[in-house]
Amino acid sequence: MLPVEVRDARVAAATFLVPVSAAQALVAPTGLEVRRLPAGRAACSLAFIDYRDNDLGRYHEVAVAFLVRPHDGSKGVGAYIHQLPVDGAFTCEAGRTIWGFPKFIADAPITGNRVELSHESRHILTLDVRRRPLPMPGREATANAYSFLDGVLRCTPWTVRPTGVRGGLGGASLVLGDHPVAQELRSLGLPKRAVFSSTIERMGARFGPAQVIGAHP
Repeated sequence: MLPVEVRDARVAAATFLVPVSAAQALVAPTGLEVRRLPAGRAACSLAFIDYRDNDLGRYHEVAVAFLVRPHDGSKGVGAYIHQLPVDGAFTCEAGRTIWGFPKFIADAPITGNRVELSHESRHILTLDVRRRPLPMPGREATANAYSFLDGVLRCTPWTVRPTGVRGGLGGASLVLGDHPVAQELRSLGLPKRAVFSSTIERMGARFGPAQVIGAHP
């Protein structure tokens, strides 16, 4: 079954600068350290993905992620996936079982560059990413995605192949609801102006097997 291939997905994302102390408070249970940026800031990204052709079926997904330092102290950065609601039962179970991703079933209708995310009839967020003005190069890249579920930290290699990439400063509107996930985002000082946002018209990707890094009670 592994690696899992994504043949066609559409992505929109917004990155926000948030206080490093607030971000670290959410990341701390994993044992990871957020990547510290100038002026005591950290990067929090919100992304929504329409998986149109994928080994796990077609579904929508919303990610809350932080840039973190690699667990082994090496150079570079990784992405810690803090929340990952999806609207499909099979991908939810597969994501939790295979990679330890913190998936849960939610309603995530995507219309163009807009997603309205809710869980058990409670609004989590609405994110609208305007069409970005600048075409950007789409290069294949590999990164480590960290997940933390039931006290176990895992690291999954993730290769992306984007085409039709556009980006620009600002360009995103975020509204938060009354769900606990929305309250987590408020603890970061959101909603606020995005520092950068982007869209990918077509993304291919490959997810390899997860490596268990350690357990944290």
